This record gives sequence, structure tokens and C-alpha cells, in this order.
Amino acid sequence: MKTARFFWTYFKQFKVSFAIIFLAILLSTSMQVIAPVYMGKAVTELTELAQKMAAGDRIDAGLFFATLRSLLVAVVLMAASAVTYALLFTRIISRSTNQMRKGLFGKLERLTVRFFDQHQDGEILSRFTSDLDNIQNAFNMSLTTVVTQTVLYIGIVIMMFAQNSKMALVVVATSPLAFVFLFFIIRMSRKYTDLQQKEVGQLNAYMDEHISGQKAIIVQGLQEQVIEGFMERNAKVRKATFKGRIFSGLLFPVMNGLSLVNTAIVIFVGSTIALSDSHLSTAEALGLVVTFVQYSQQYYQPLMQVASSWAEMQLAFTGAHRIQEMFDEPEEIRPQHAPAFTQLTDKVEIDQVDFSYVPGKPILKQVSITAPKGQMTAVVGPTGSGKTTIMNLLNRFYDVDGGSIRFDGTDIREFDLDSLRQNVGIVLQESVLFSGTIRDNIAFGAGDVSQEMVETAARATHIHDFIMSLPDAYDTYVDDENNVFSTGQKQLISIARTLLTDPQILILDEATSNVDTVTEAKIQSAMEAIAAGRTSFVIAHRLKTILNADQIIVLKDGEVIEQGSHHELLKLGGFYAELYHNQFVFE
Repeated sequence: MKTARFFWTYFKQFKVSFAIIFLAILLSTSMQVIAPVYMGKAVTELTELAQKMAAGDRIDAGLFFATLRSLLVAVVLMAASAVTYALLFTRIISRSTNQMRKGLFGKLERLTVRFFDQHQDGEILSRFTSDLDNIQNAFNMSLTTVVTQTVLYIGIVIMMFAQNSKMALVVVATSPLAFVFLFFIIRMSRKYTDLQQKEVGQLNAYMDEHISGQKAIIVQGLQEQVIEGFMERNAKVRKATFKGRIFSGLLFPVMNGLSLVNTAIVIFVGSTIALSDSHLSTAEALGLVVTFVQYSQQYYQPLMQVASSWAEMQLAFTGAHRIQEMFDEPEEIRPQHAPAFTQLTDKVEIDQVDFSYVPGKPILKQVSITAPKGQMTAVVGPTGSGKTTIMNLLNRFYDVDGGSIRFDGTDIREFDLDSLRQNVGIVLQESVLFSGTIRDNIAFGAGDVSQEMVETAARATHIHDFIMSLPDAYDTYVDDENNVFSTGQKQLISIARTLLTDPQILILDEATSNVDTVTEAKIQSAMEAIAAGRTSFVIAHRLKTILNADQIIVLKDGEVIEQGSHHELLKLGGFYAELYHNQFVFE
């Protein structure tokens, strides 16, 4: 049902085209099943002509040539209608898969951060590549085959019984054996096709992960271990593919064998019936045998074609199921007709917040923090204490399990989500550059801004001079993998980008954790520039970067254990004081 719903979503707009295709298939199939009848009549008439010539009688070949013309017309109509439905099918599939790709990417942009945290990039990417390609290829090559051959099979059966019910029964006598075999083949093929796509997705995820981390692999000398991991996953793909192909490969030899046996039976039984039936002339008996020999040869062809194409269709069904799973993923909750958040006038309140990524494993427990407008609130604590989680909740990457987060007394879940994100700026620990010019990267998310505004943001974050030293200055093309920036400089670009969006609330997530002390000083200066006059939250690894914070929140095991200014916490002599002294001893 999930797969059917997926395809109906994209195919329902082509109802007229499908109607034309169906009529064209009916016409083509009708001509194909009528052709043996004309062939049989032609043989009968030709035999009668030969008998008359042998007897010295006068002959009239008009009826024979009329039958040949009818056969020619049937063949031409069959070819023309086949071209018609093939072209329409190609048009429908190309447009549908284009819509699928756009719809899938649009869905991807509406999914929650939780989805991306729980799924590997390569596994997501395989939906766009492997699964969509399988749908397009299978439908282009196999859907027409399945439909046309199914209609052809029905037409052959009807026409055979219309011609001679006894001979028709002889042709279909071996059908039960063929259907049992086909059912077994299709069932096993689907099982291993599903397994194959699952293993391919995992292999893609493994490759994406290790290609992205290749530098770390080389540094650690882990190439052989990574190759072993690849070989293990690749072997699973090979085994699943091999087993699926084994069952598919049995189809043609067995069905061809059944077809040959069936043809032999038809010739034997047909000859016996023809010889014992006194109502049939020799010519009529010969024509009947020729007609049903052709039907016998055609009878198993649709079954073989459908079963063969069905194996490919399974890839499309599996791909559709996997893509539909993404469409069924919950999207971010966006309240209808919600007021926009435009300005913070009083304070940010985190009130008795509980949160867990996995049910039963709490990350935050009854956390309460009040951050007055215009002040800097620093959050410190050991790894896993919940610092980054608080930041994820402030801009609704996740929603709280209990308690609330309020801006000026209004729960952030009541605000329009886009306006909330636009006014809560965040500088992540890992900065990202997008493919484009340096100017595009700084202006990313800020809308239509002037060159002067971009340069002002770059100057404020101490990256302008370096950009101007480049041959193309702000028009230098960069991307995340191939760029002219060091890690610290990328972080400065990220800070400039955030500054240009002019957020009401600012979040700095360990922005100096991956840089040297010289770059750290530049980033610290840039952070002070961007945070000036704004309500800001700073997650700090290096405590010296937050000594001037208005208040410092100390988290441990998901709970606030200390709170105050730097000097107040040092006087307290508690956990913060221990962290501070230990850090400076090591530095």
C-alpha cells in the first residue's frame, strides 16, 4: 500500500496519457493475437490453391492476397501503436522521476535535525542515486513490458478458445506448473532484491563516511582496516545480488523448456485431432495446427517477459518503498498562523527543561537559566553534560520533553519557525563553506545585501585583509573541500555570515576549539564584535574565552550545579574553580 500510494501521487496527473497508452496497448495486442489467425488462414488458402493447381483446376488467388493484406495491416497497426505507447510511457516516466527527485529534495529540506542525526549521509544519498535510478530504469524498460505482455497473454487465451477450445486446453494444460514456478521465482527474487538495496545503502554510507574522513584514515595508518570493512560490506552486496540473479537466471531456461515441450504436445495432439476430425479438410487441419503452434510459442513468451521484467520492477518497488519512508518521516512542527518573532525586549528563559534524545536516557534534567537581554551567558561543563543540547533547543532543532523555553514570556513553540531561526544566529564548532564565491558564502542566508555590507562584516571579523590578498578577492571560488582558508579562517567566514544576518539572539558553539592561540585571539575579537549588544549564549571549552561573560552556567550530568560570574564561581571553590585551575595548569 505504501508503494502504491507513492506511485499514485506522481502518476495521477497523467490519467489522459495512461488512457491513450491503454488503448494503444489494446490495439497492438489485438493485432498481435489476430496475426496468427491470418497466418493460419493464409496457409489454409495456400494449401487449397496448391491442391487445385495439382488437380489442374482453375485458381483464384484473390482471397489469399486479401488475407496477406490483412496480415500486413495488422503488423503495421501493431508497430504504430507500440511506438505510440512507448513514447508516451517514456514521457510519463521522465517527468514523474523528475517530480520525485524535486519532491524528495524538498522533503529533505523540511525534515528535522533528529533525522539527520540518526541517518548517515551516504544512506540518504542512496535514495537520490540508486533508488531513483532503479525506478527510472525499471519503468522505462520493464513497465511497458509488464503491461503489454499481461494484456497479450489475456488476448492470446481469449483468441485460442475462440478458435478451438480443445486445442486451447492443450496449450494451457501445463500452465499450473509454470505459475507455481513463477510464483516461487518472484517471491525469492523480491526477497533478495530488498536485501540487495539495503546492503547497497549501507555500502554507500560506509564509502561516504570514509571518503570524507580519508585524511584521518591516512594519518592513523588504517587503510588496510578500512579496506577490510569495505570488502565485508561489498561481499554482502555481492551475495544478495548473486542470489537474486540466480533465481532470475532460472527463469528463461525452465520456461523455454516448458514452451518447447508444450509446442511438441500441441503438434502431436493437434495432428491427432485434425486427422480424426472428419469435418476438417486437409488444408483446414494444417492451418489449425499452424495457428496453434504459433499460439503455443507465443503463450509462454508473455509469462517469461513478465517474470523477467518483474525482477527489475522489484528494484523500483523497493526504491519507492525506501523513498516513501523518507516522505513519511515527521517534519518540523510549524504552528499555523503563528506570530513572527522579531525582537527580544526583555529576556530568554529556560524553565525546568527536561530533554532526551533517546527515551529513558535523559540529557537535561530540570534545567533553568535566565538570560537578560544584551548579556552574555556562558555554558561550561564536561563532555556529555548537555551544553550543545541547550543550544539545539534554543532554535528548535529539537523540542523540549518537559518545561519550556520562552522569549519575553512566549514559548518559542508558538512563534513562526522561520522568523525564530532568522533571529537566532548560531556559529557552529565545525564551520561549513558552500560552493560559490567568498562573497556568496558571507552573504549566505542574509538575502540581498550590498558589497559594502559584506566587506563591513568581513572587517569586523578580521578576515577582510586576507580576502583582499587573493587574486580574485571576494569573487574567489571556494567550496567546503577545496578552499583557500584554514580552519580558523573558515570560522571567521562563518562568524561574518552570522553577523550579516543581524540576529537578536546569538549562539557560539565552541567556536575556538579547533584553532591555534593566534587565530583564537582573532576569533575571540570577532566574537566580541558580533556579540556586542546582543543576547548571546557561548559554549566554551577554553575558559579564558568567557572570563568576561555576564553569567556562567556550569552543567554536569545534565543539571545546573553552579551559576554566577567568573569571580563569583572562583570564590565558590567548586566544580568551575577546579575546571579553571586544571585548565590553566595544563596550558
